Amino acid sequence: MEKQFLIVGQGIAGSLLAYNMYKAGLNFTIISSPHKSKASDIAAGMFNPLVFKRLTKSWMVDEALPVMVETYEDIESELGHKFLYPMDIIKPLASHEQKMWKERIEQAQFSDYIVGLGKDSLCKGIKDFDSYGRVTKSGYVNLERLLRKLRGFFLDKGFLIESDFEYKDLGFIDGAITWHGISAQTIVFCEGHHASENPYFKGIGFNPTKGELLEIECKGLAEDFILNKNLFVLPMGNHRFKVGATYDWKNLNEELTLDARKDLLSRLEDLIELPYTVLKHWAGIRPTVIDRRPILGTHPLHKHVAILNGLGTKGVMLAPYFAREMVRVLSVNGYTLNREVDIRRFL
Repeated sequence: MEKQFLIVGQGIAGSLLAYNMYKAGLNFTIISSPHKSKASDIAAGMFNPLVFKRLTKSWMVDEALPVMVETYEDIESELGHKFLYPMDIIKPLASHEQKMWKERIEQAQFSDYIVGLGKDSLCKGIKDFDSYGRVTKSGYVNLERLLRKLRGFFLDKGFLIESDFEYKDLGFIDGAITWHGISAQTIVFCEGHHASENPYFKGIGFNPTKGELLEIECKGLAEDFILNKNLFVLPMGNHRFKVGATYDWKNLNEELTLDARKDLLSRLEDLIELPYTVLKHWAGIRPTVIDRRPILGTHPLHKHVAILNGLGTKGVMLAPYFAREMVRVLSVNGYTLNREVDIRRFL
């Protein structure tokens, strides 16, 4: 039977695209290489409706956040597992930051996301700061569990093939894509940072970013909010926390570095006063783009080739929204994409 779609990659983009296709009743096969790394495998999975540097709303947050919650809750219901963990973010503020936070809290457009300012000490183990901002509609998704459970779900339903993928194995016959005996109308590449090697997308402004993060154990540190001051400290339960992250645009490898570890721990110790133990250290490469916007759509010259990529540091929040958009692009004739994310801005 001819497949409508082939999806290359089972990171957050490929998984949510496939799930949306499943819900829409479309016929697809995912090709996932067990040997290729995914940034989703090591990402903290945090979502934050604000950009703290200038205290603005995150791009597309008003549209993307409701879709994100709806999608992850639907997957939880379908798979019978918990993945979405709403949790406020507490941001210690220096004296020069307080004025902007006070201004924002009075503005209606921020009323859903900034819920208060405080001056009392937060709790034992966190250093004293002048005041604290509290952000809501934030939290994290357990990406490792989500992708693992979706992998099992897709395998059980016969939607997933675990195989190395080589571009040279693609064929174009009678208006269709072929790969190892499978025929499809369209192939959608959801390869994360590996897309920079894709021969069909050489004109796209990929700008991958290496990131490193740690997992620590710290008994006594509060576990009911995410702490954010020059890094995030994300509670994972049982006194364990993810701490991150670094940004490196030059050394695009997955090697763990002592410099990154020292940098993260130095920033951590500016924030907390409790003893801790480092349990894990990860490195991965984020699929970021020069204009910091996702890339969606069908190749303007190769109508059977499409892409969903570039979700970057906001992938947990943006992936559900743009996976849904991608299904519409592929299944609704003449569907118009937001120009900011359309592949045609590069090709």
